[in-house]
Amino acid sequence: MFNWVTDMDYITTAHQAELNASKVTRTWGYIDAVATTGGSDGGIEVSSRRALAQVKWRGGVAGRPDFQRLYGAQGAETAKALLLFVASGYSKQAVDYANQVGIGLFTYDPTGAVTALNAAARGISKGPANASISLPTTAVLSEWVKGDGWFIALMLFAIVLLGCLVLYAHYIV
Repeated sequence: MFNWVTDMDYITTAHQAELNASKVTRTWGYIDAVATTGGSDGGIEVSSRRALAQVKWRGGVAGRPDFQRLYGAQGAETAKALLLFVASGYSKQAVDYANQVGIGLFTYDPTGAVTALNAAARGISKGPANASISLPTTAVLSEWVKGDGWFIALMLFAIVLLGCLVLYAHYIV
């Protein structure tokens, strides 16, 4: 098992757990992963073009119904990786079901350290298959601005502005 540690302070709310999961998921190469808190998300707390995740902050062990909701939320987008982050653990039936359908099982501790628990999780944490570099869409940028990626959006704006200034100086001056 391998642990991924983030710079998160102690996780004390569901929202912090979701932000932690989205941050860790981005480090694995799912660069557009964002926490979907604050609305009707159909049980999905982290979403990206290549992955969907549920995050359980409190409660007992995650059971098979949690996995079935995540698997159902995938819908027709069967190429997306499915991840489930929990603080407490998983029931045996849930682990068997997750292994059967390829859901990555992760646990996290109060400091935000994440541990991959099954083969699917270890594969997911290596990044998306056939990953390619692509420019973020405006929809992704707007999610970053709403979430914890406002700095990235600001940097992209600064780069565009700098490019305009260079063109202006080259052609006008």
